[in-house]
Amino acid sequence: MAFIADVGISFLFALPILVGNAVPAILGGGYPVDGYKVLKDGKRMLGDHKTLWGLFYGILSGFLIGVIIWFLASDFFMEQYGIHYPFWIGALMGWGCNFGDMLGSFVKRRINIKSGGSFPVFDQVGYILFGLLWSWPAFGMLPWEFWISLLVFAPLLHIGTNVLAYSIKIKDVPW
Repeated sequence: MAFIADVGISFLFALPILVGNAVPAILGGGYPVDGYKVLKDGKRMLGDHKTLWGLFYGILSGFLIGVIIWFLASDFFMEQYGIHYPFWIGALMGWGCNFGDMLGSFVKRRINIKSGGSFPVFDQVGYILFGLLWSWPAFGMLPWEFWISLLVFAPLLHIGTNVLAYSIKIKDVPW
């Protein structure tokens, strides 16, 4: 039972990352972050799916979720895990997860995966790693249970939500 609780607490802790990664697919659109720039290899830097509005809403939603968690659970994280959860940390998590997602897009373009195409493992884990790494200075080392929970179960959640988004026509590919 404790393991299930650790998974739930890990997901609560990282909710700004999970939401900050999902919201751009729903609210994004508009001008691409890369400004349509084509690199010397003849390929776009990122592609059409990484937009300024998506980045803005990803960071904003991460921030807002972080504020809610700070308000409702920051004492819990301090008492149970010795983790200080500042109100602003969700913005760093949202920024980090979107940076990780953009890095994945950059690598995809270099290895000839089309914009919106699947890049197994990195698509499911990269945004989590970067969301945690971006916020690392505020937390220090997180409990190993958080890492295991997020790196094992978040990819499953990511796949499930992508399949759902594909089925309701928000995404072009199911993975």
